[in-house]
Formats: sequence, C-alpha cells, structure tokens
Amino acid sequence: MITKEAIEALQQSQAITAANAVPAYGGTPIMLPSDFTEHDLEKYMPDRRRARGNMQTTSISDFADYTNEHAETGCTAFVNAQKFTATAVLNLGTPAKPDHADNTATLTPEKTAAYAALTGITGRGITQQAAAEFLEDWIDHIECYVDTGSESATVQNRKAIGAIRRITIEALRKVESEVQSLSATQSAFESIAASSKDAIPTLIYFNCQPYAELAERLFVLRLGIVTGDKAPHIVLRIIKEEQHREEMAAELCQILAGKVEAGTIIGSYQRGN
Repeated sequence: MITKEAIEALQQSQAITAANAVPAYGGTPIMLPSDFTEHDLEKYMPDRRRARGNMQTTSISDFADYTNEHAETGCTAFVNAQKFTATAVLNLGTPAKPDHADNTATLTPEKTAAYAALTGITGRGITQQAAAEFLEDWIDHIECYVDTGSESATVQNRKAIGAIRRITIEALRKVESEVQSLSATQSAFESIAASSKDAIPTLIYFNCQPYAELAERLFVLRLGIVTGDKAPHIVLRIIKEEQHREEMAAELCQILAGKVEAGTIIGSYQRGN
C-alpha cells in the first residue's frame, strides 16, 4: 500500500529532478514545494562565480583607481548632487545584455576642517561667544564687511569680532525705541551697525577648499541678530548655499570624468529586483 508520505516523497523527487534540468538562465518558471531550502554551493568552489560587493572610500583618486581596475561592461559612475556622493556600478551591463549590477564602488568625500566648521555653525542661532570664537579660529579665512548704505566697506577682522562680543539687548532695545520715535524705517541692526564705534559686520567672506581635490571657493555669509531671548543670538547664513552645492557636484562630476574611464553622469542608481 502506498502511503501519503511515499507519495509526497515521490513528488519532491520529481520536482528536484525537474529543477535540476532547468538551465541556469532559463526563463520558464516551475512549480516547487514551498518547504524546499535553497543551498548555494559557491563557498565550496575554488573561485567565486563573479565579483560582487561594495567598496567604500573618501578619496576621489582611490575611487577612480578602483573603478578603472574593476570596471566591467557598461560600468557607469553616478554623482548624487544632493548627497554629494558618487556610486560606480561596475557590472551594469548593457540594455541588450544587462548584468547583475551588484558590484559597486561608493565615494563619500569628507569635508575639509574649515568647510566642516563653516557648515556646522551656519543656518542656526548661536551665542555671541560661539560666533566670535568661530571667526577667531578661522580668522585667516575671513574678510569682514560692513554695509555703509550704497556699498560695503571692509572692517578689520579683530574689530569686527570685538563688535560682535559687545552687542547687548539694552543697546538693541534703545535703538528700536529711538527708531520708532523718529518714525524711521531703519532696522535695529542697521542702526546699531551705523552708530557703534566698532561696526558690526553685515557680510563675512569665508574662503576655503570644501573637499580635497576640489578648488577653493568663496562663501559669502550674511550676519543677522536675533533679539527674542535675554541675550542676543547671531545667525550666519551662507548666501546661495544651494547654488554652491550644485556647482560643487558639477565640479566633482567633471573631476571624475577626467579620472574614471567609464561614463560619469549626475544622478543616482537603484538596482531593481
């Protein structure tokens, strides 16, 4: 008498035989029992079937060297402008013969110390002390300017930093009161900057190399004062920051295009299932 277990074993044996008969690149699906477990025997082979993995680096030169050495058919480097990263898909293949696209190299450039300090302190309210110490730490990278109405005039860095340290809420409120009584249209900040013996800078030029192998850039910072708390807070904002990011991404793409033998484009790549 044939038992239920014998029938199931016979079905599994036939399914295994059918699966083993399917070519490695066969496109026809087959029905298999749900409790089968896949076993990959590659680890027992003397060599891997193909290269796959992800190499990561912060060096543009090392990224280019690795990509050139391991590039396969259709290799393409994608530069993500928003994240300021680059990914080379080494085995992308071609539209006619796509590859697995699972062997990649990733570049994540590190900010220089000066640019990291700049982006870490801008765009938010900071104390007078923090603003002054930042400018003192990077005094060789800055030039301070004060708005005189029709144009901007340079002011000595040390005097500009000292003026930032001496800002007080009492002075701000006094100026606001005088401006209102005279029906003037000047802002409190403009009035203080004009009347202070050491003018508070309205613009700060910050020159630095943002990333290794990229050219030096001039970042213009607009200085603002927030007076809502007991002590004034300074806000340093990079003018046209998004434009700087776009230009740096384009520069990175241009550098890679000269170093990476494969194609280099601005964009990102996500491997499908």
